Amino acid sequence: MSTAKHPLLPLVQELRVCPTRDTSLTEQSLRDAWDRFKGNGWDMGRQPPFSVLAALVIHDEVAATLLTTEELGQLIALGELALNRYRERTQPLNHLGKLLVATIKENP
Repeated sequence: MSTAKHPLLPLVQELRVCPTRDTSLTEQSLRDAWDRFKGNGWDMGRQPPFSVLAALVIHDEVAATLLTTEELGQLIALGELALNRYRERTQPLNHLGKLLVATIKENP
């Protein structure tokens, strides 16, 4: 493929090695993290890890009473922020790609 025929080829090659292209967080890596989380266990007679409590506070109404309404709202907001960032990283909006396609269509 020559760059004369495909003038955007060098740009595509640069984008492929772009350091902002982070693929470390995937649905599978998150599932693996969940399995490790569940596998760590919580033995009877021991205090629960704070990560278990945080999850239970979000999930369970009785556990949620450990926090004030404001604190619970902050924890939920952080959870929603993490979810949004997960979505952005695993299903990013490809603004640059859309711009390139539009430019190519306008200037064949």
